[in-house]
Amino acid sequence: MIVSISQPTLFSWIGYYNIIKNSEVFVFLDNVKFKKQCWQNRNKLKSCVPGNDTSFWINMPVKSSSSDILIKDICIDNEIDWKTEHKKTFLNNYGKQYEEIEFLQKIYEKDWEKLADFNIEFITECCKFLKIDTKLVKSSDMNCKGKKGDLVLDICKKFDTTEYLSAVASKDYLEDCRPKFDENNIRIVYHDYVDPVYNQKGETFLEKLSILDLLFNEKNNAKNFI
Repeated sequence: MIVSISQPTLFSWIGYYNIIKNSEVFVFLDNVKFKKQCWQNRNKLKSCVPGNDTSFWINMPVKSSSSDILIKDICIDNEIDWKTEHKKTFLNNYGKQYEEIEFLQKIYEKDWEKLADFNIEFITECCKFLKIDTKLVKSSDMNCKGKKGDLVLDICKKFDTTEYLSAVASKDYLEDCRPKFDENNIRIVYHDYVDPVYNQKGETFLEKLSILDLLFNEKNNAKNFI
């Protein structure tokens, strides 16, 4: 059983979906502390300015919170008209291409209170669009304990895990726990991903953008790049 775990991020990058596709179970790590100005509530898109191939941040406004609040409890700041701002951003930088992504339109028709609910809904529906059928679960629905590597191990032990597919960024703390993974016959594999080159406007191809950039540019063909 190949398992991967990641926080539910906003409009996750392409590699996020590749790691899901290459797993049998993917766990949304939604019961750890939220970090402000991190990937949970922002991601990058490509600017429409001709001759200026740069990226910019698209954000989800969230209500101010204490340093101890968990990702699953973070509330969207709906006093800000973020839906209109997002749609205007999509239109200005990608034209009406964004209107062709039906599942995205339906998501914006709903009312949202929690950031994690929005992110998980988007990721779930995006996986369906990309023909990814990996089982998706939330860590908050599991009785798991520990921090960092120990928490990851405890989650893995809830499944018949033989391989844990991890982002390279987790290597520092995972290596400290490698002996424990070995004791439980769980192999740690690092997902060292390189963005595929797809049709992207502008002269210079930019990597590490939100999955939205791929969807808007390739639409139904996007699944062939994951």
